[in-house]
Amino acid sequence: MYKVRIRGIFATALTKLALEWGFKIVQPTGKILQRFQIEADYSPPDLTVKDHESKTGVVVLGKCEAFESFLQRLGESLDPIVARARAGVKEVFSGKAVGEHEVEGPRGEVFKVPARYVLTPGGTGVFTVVKPPVGPVSGVAAPEIAVEGDYVELNTSGRVTFSEHIPQEDRLRLGILAETRLKQYASIGLRFKSSAKYADEEQIIKEAEVLYRELLQLSHGGPPGAVLRRGNCFAVVLFDRRSKEVLDSARASAVPTVRGHHALRAQGLGKCLDLLDYTGADVYEKAVEFLSRGPVLIYHVKPWGEVVKMKGEALGVKNGVLVVKRPLKPGGVLDGIGVRIERGFYALTCIPRDANYVVHTYYDGSNNVVGTYININTTPEWGRRVIYIDLLVDKTYAGGVEKVLDVDEFEKYKEYFPQRLRNPLQLAPSGRLECTAEGLVVR
Repeated sequence: MYKVRIRGIFATALTKLALEWGFKIVQPTGKILQRFQIEADYSPPDLTVKDHESKTGVVVLGKCEAFESFLQRLGESLDPIVARARAGVKEVFSGKAVGEHEVEGPRGEVFKVPARYVLTPGGTGVFTVVKPPVGPVSGVAAPEIAVEGDYVELNTSGRVTFSEHIPQEDRLRLGILAETRLKQYASIGLRFKSSAKYADEEQIIKEAEVLYRELLQLSHGGPPGAVLRRGNCFAVVLFDRRSKEVLDSARASAVPTVRGHHALRAQGLGKCLDLLDYTGADVYEKAVEFLSRGPVLIYHVKPWGEVVKMKGEALGVKNGVLVVKRPLKPGGVLDGIGVRIERGFYALTCIPRDANYVVHTYYDGSNNVVGTYININTTPEWGRRVIYIDLLVDKTYAGGVEKVLDVDEFEKYKEYFPQRLRNPLQLAPSGRLECTAEGLVVR
């Protein structure tokens, strides 16, 4: 039975599902203990699941067997978008420098190296993955060795550090341990993981002894490109409206839950949403329309988890479409249209409630249309944060010419998408659309 620690806005729903799937919940919060009446087990997890920064998904990190089992169950139940990293977190490898701040690792993957390190091109050494590569986003590796256990990590940083989730009183206790019985390891580099706050001293000391011997062995290195120590598997898992409806249903089987709960939770409603859950008010459409007033922030979420944020001012809901005005900064070039952005340029963005696209029409300082860019995406969620997941393929209209963009990029990453989202052009609108202050029009 794999042990999983779950945190964040999806915690109750995912806990309900994980229990049904046969996982053991460890280090539960007080609310989870109360809601599910489960055993209070504070042993280290095999897997951690927590919010993605977009609040429209989670990151999954842990031992690879538990990771694969959990992702399989997620896929069967929620049909989400899943972007797996191409290297493990804290994977240790032998690499060859291909620049002062780049190293080539296993499978020819090139990692960025933090600026505080300067490499000698052609030189080899031992590196640890700090940030794994996902999608087109490069990974980051440091010319240090880190060996991670359940309670501590030994590394070659020369510092003693603590997980941000360890409170001050536990830091004091663990700090004394580092200065006394762990002194020989602390002088090399020691990091206390969050599970250390639940462990007794003997458990921590025993683990540190084992990790130290492994660190010494890893320091001998290996041939360039060799994986010396496997890291934890990592993935970004994103939920569209369909996935969130399943999560709403799972949560509702445990505690009172209104329709649209998880979409509303991403809007940061706090106690207001708790009140809606308690009363059972079915007001999702009205609530998000109310929240979509004044300043809004558009979260354009890439399938690998990268978030592009666009600020705008909502002009209102016009014919079932949320219209947002966005100023454009002069100097750049309109993507896919090729027109240089001049002073006074702006975009009107039309966001339908129930379609799989968002329409951006660009205007010059004299209010003339410059071109239109249609982003194909998951069904948008309205609110003060407008959230959707990019399906990578786009269409543009400019100067009487229609173009389809980024098909090659979609083909490269299409395995991230469930089958139902693997033909994005079928989800694109027909006809030539423009976004105006009065909503969408067909030209």
